[in-house]
Amino acid sequence: MTKAVLCSLCIAMLAAAPGWSMAQTSDPAAHPEDLKQLGVLEQALAEPGVIEHHSDLYFRTLGADAYKAGDKKRALEMFTSAARYGDKPSEAMVATMYWNGEGTAVDRPRAYAWMDLAADRGYHDLLIQRELYWNRLSPSERDEAIAVGKQIYDEYSDERGQQHLAAELSRVALQATGSHTGYVGNGVVARSLGGVGTAFGGSVRGYLNDNNITQLSQYYSSAAWSADDYLHLKDLQWRFKGPLQGNVEVGAPLQFSPTPDSPPRG
Repeated sequence: MTKAVLCSLCIAMLAAAPGWSMAQTSDPAAHPEDLKQLGVLEQALAEPGVIEHHSDLYFRTLGADAYKAGDKKRALEMFTSAARYGDKPSEAMVATMYWNGEGTAVDRPRAYAWMDLAADRGYHDLLIQRELYWNRLSPSERDEAIAVGKQIYDEYSDERGQQHLAAELSRVALQATGSHTGYVGNGVVARSLGGVGTAFGGSVRGYLNDNNITQLSQYYSSAAWSADDYLHLKDLQWRFKGPLQGNVEVGAPLQFSPTPDSPPRG
């Protein structure tokens, strides 16, 4: 479940949604060290209780579960909550749901504004989808999209989302380790029938086996708890594993021929 979350839970739903198109990218191959760090992140996020403290993934998971269960209104609310932490797949799902009228009335200008926000980190498939939306808007809808987009950016800009996420991750790490400098220590995280706990230099009590104990340095790896490292790895995840992995059928790139009065929005 956790690995599916990291590999962009929303991709399969986006690919199946009306009006959604995906294209192969020409991104260069990932550096081996980057792939190694992605593995570290996947392992850290697989630990019990970690996802709950990454609100971007936590709300995205709730949104995906609600969407698959048919509760589109709740799904939209959860994806919007994830967007507050700068989660691009969730922002793309919000856009798709406004475009298709899922859990809300059809609102194509608002859908474009959300897709524009989702694409602002340069994810290839989202850039293509943004231009597809733009080319389908009428002139009046484009004017409305620009106006509503300013409101959405004021509240959900990538800068604001990263600030919210960084504050959450640093707060949780500080509460767990007590270190203001980022020092983790040589303790362990243990899982037993009583739940999850930490121990520093002492014995851990409970019904345990070796698979239930994780080194604190691994549990609180910077890959998962440093906002800069985490966001960098999320970008890599999308570029190298997200849209091109799983059951998604990847089609040929779409070709656009914008008219002189409809330049790509950026």
